[in-house]
Amino acid sequence: MTDTAVVIGIGNSFRRDDGVGLAVADRIAERRLPGVRVVPATGEPAALLEAWAGVARAVVVDAAAGEESTPGRVRRWSGDDLAAATAVSSHALGLAQTTALGRALGRMPAELVVFTVDIADTAHGVGLTPAIAAAVPTVIDAVLAELDR
Repeated sequence: MTDTAVVIGIGNSFRRDDGVGLAVADRIAERRLPGVRVVPATGEPAALLEAWAGVARAVVVDAAAGEESTPGRVRRWSGDDLAAATAVSSHALGLAQTTALGRALGRMPAELVVFTVDIADTAHGVGLTPAIAAAVPTVIDAVLAELDR
């Protein structure tokens, strides 16, 4: 069966809250949804472009950091929202830049939805802080709702 959707969890599980995207991806993968591929990623642009190539819908989950962040807040972004965003990732080269590259190269999914979770702690260590761990079920529900649309 050809995958119609991909869920991409971005993060680093050895940098505390930055592992939230991976935690969500792991929980989605456990469900073994037909037609849905789950990809853990570090956020490297070429890997993201490859992961979402040729699918109708890509749902990405990533940590977000910034001056106006509220730990545990979940936000939904479309591919168009990312074009106007200044910071929706905790990584140096974020999703906004990756989607711009994908558009320039013609390597975008038909639909891109991104969920970010505002994080608090990116220090070395494993495990999510309580506010971020509490947001994981909310993000899982949101991802599943997107896949059911």
